[in-house]
Formats: sequence, structure tokens, C-alpha cells
Amino acid sequence: MTLRGDERMKRDNSRPSGHYRAMYKLIYESGKISKQDIAKKMDLSLPTVTQTLHQLMEDEQIVTDGKFSSSVGRRAVVYSPNNEKAYAVGLELFANHVTATLVNVLYEDLGSATINLPFTIELGYFQQLGNWVRDFIKAQKIPLDKVAGVGIGIQGLISSDGKTVLYGKILNCTGLTSGQFERAFGIPVTLFHDADCVALAEQTQSKNHEDATYLSIGEHLGTAIVINDRIYTGAKGRSGTMEHITLNSQNGHLCYCGRRGCIETYSSLSALLKRDENIQSFMDHLAQQDQETVQRWRNYLTNLAEVINNLHMFVDNRLVIAGELVKFLDDHAVEFINDRIKKITAFPEDEPYVERGTVQSRAVSYGATLQIIKTVLDNI
Repeated sequence: MTLRGDERMKRDNSRPSGHYRAMYKLIYESGKISKQDIAKKMDLSLPTVTQTLHQLMEDEQIVTDGKFSSSVGRRAVVYSPNNEKAYAVGLELFANHVTATLVNVLYEDLGSATINLPFTIELGYFQQLGNWVRDFIKAQKIPLDKVAGVGIGIQGLISSDGKTVLYGKILNCTGLTSGQFERAFGIPVTLFHDADCVALAEQTQSKNHEDATYLSIGEHLGTAIVINDRIYTGAKGRSGTMEHITLNSQNGHLCYCGRRGCIETYSSLSALLKRDENIQSFMDHLAQQDQETVQRWRNYLTNLAEVINNLHMFVDNRLVIAGELVKFLDDHAVEFINDRIKKITAFPEDEPYVERGTVQSRAVSYGATLQIIKTVLDNI
């Protein structure tokens, strides 16, 4: 049945005021869209669309962005999400430095910076870091009141509300709270497990929303499980912390957790590199076919395949190698790992399931912004 104009207006006005959020979502996901296409996709009258667009414009949620090209008739106005509506800053805390990343409401990476700042739980540390963060935001010409929050990726287990470090042995920061940062920043702060940040960054950048296990390989190993596009943490936030599964508790290498033989000691970069050696210098020697380095790399990849095979027995989905190692891991290395898994697995593997991640830098600091922006969008 075709409705007349007055009947359609009456039907539109009788609906609950859910057009606002739904229309913003359509504009956000479309990137660029005309009023006419909005009306068609949402099955609304043009007057209703115009009214809601006006509300969205008044609230600075959307902007007009020129006009669509047309060979006939008047050109339609382009509506787009306002990428200057809100921002988030992500930080990754290391023992000796901090890396920051700024993103807008479209998850666009707008810039980064690093400060050499030894970590300590002292007031001066938080004050110095707070001053630097505010200067970083100012340098990007972003009003402080448009920053919805700061996400901080930390090597440790975090409470479900993002306010407290429950276990932070690497930085010796157990008990650290978001409030200690907030008082110095003047901006809301949420804490995140660094491996979770890497997993979310990979999911966002790759646009692959299939379930996955992520191995974030850097100085230390971090792991995370993503199910239905959400980090699976379990009842007490410990699910996914597979780096402390023990393979050899008697004779294995000593882990920072105090036990021996954790998979951290087999597959982190610390397990690969010698003291005072970095991954770039290692790869330079590997490229030169230095025999000792070649053998070390082969042994490391063999151990990594063993670790991955064990993890796959727990969670049967794709496994993504992510983190700092990604930019040094070529197709040959991934093929070596998959071939090794085929030889040692208890079950036939018809197809390889190990993938290389896509985020080659600042995965933690970028990933720490994503939940903050998601919360902004969810509250529209």
C-alpha cells in the first residue's frame, strides 16, 4: 500500500524518537550520503529526515561535505560524520618511555609521540606525564574538552572497570589506579591490558571480525582471545593470559612470574634475543645469513610453532601473530611455522590457521583508544 504524504507524515511522527541515533549510525557507516538516500534506506519522509538532520547538525554530530555530482537536476548535499566531534588519546607504558597516539571519532590515527620517562609510582612521574600528554594534545591543535578520554595499555591484568591494575609484575605496578593518572591529566582515564589493545587494533585495522587468538609478541608475550568481536576475559579477567601456561616447570627458563618454563620464555622476543641485542640488529644479521643467527631464528620459530600448536588445542580458531614481531615476520617464516605445526599436531590440519597481523607500529597505544571512541559512539 502506498501512503499519501499526510498519512506518511503522521506515521513518521507517531514513531518513537529513535531516528536520531539510527540516522547518525547510517551516516557514520556510509561516510557520505544524501538526504534522499537516507530517506530511502530508513523508509522515512523527507520532512522527517530534514528535521533529524537539523538536530544532528545542531549537536555537531554531522557536517555537510559539498554536493554529489549529477548530470541532471539539482545536486544533492553530502552529509558526513563530524570527525572533529570527539577524540581519544592512547598511551603505552614501558619501563623507560611512553608512546602516545591520537585518534578521532572515525578511528583515524592523527599523530603520535614518544617521551623518555622511566616508570615509577611517584607523584612527579604522573605530573610530568600529564604535562606531556596535554602538550601533545595542544600540538595537534585539539581542544582539551573534545578529548573524551585517555586509554592506557599496561603490561598487566586490569580490573573489569578499567580502574585498577590487579597484577602488574613487569612494571611492579600492582594496585596502580586510573585515578592516579586522572588527577594529573585532568581527563578521564581507563586502563587496559596491553595484549587486549593489540587484539582490538588488529580487529579494527584488518576489518576481519572472525573469532581469533592473538599472540602479541614483543619484549614479552601477551595473548588475547576475541569472541564475537569482544575480548574474552572470563570471570576474573584471567582468560587469555596464556603466556603463563607452563611447558617445563622443572628445567625451563625462569619467567618473570617466578615460575619456570612458561611459554613467555619460549616465544617472547626476550627468548630470542641476547642481552643488549635488539630485534633490528638480529634481523640485520639474519639477512646477512650469519649461521649462528640463522640457527637461533630457526630454533625460535620451531618453539613458536610448538606453543601455537598447544594453544590451538584450547581454542580452535584462527591464530594471529601480532605485536612488534609483525614487521619482521615474512611469508617464509609464517610458512615455516605452519609446516612445522602440520608435522607435530595431533589432528590433521587441512588448511593453515596461523596469520600475520597487519598493525606494524603502535598497536597498543592505538588499541587503547578504541574502546573510548566506541563508548562515545554508543552514547549518541
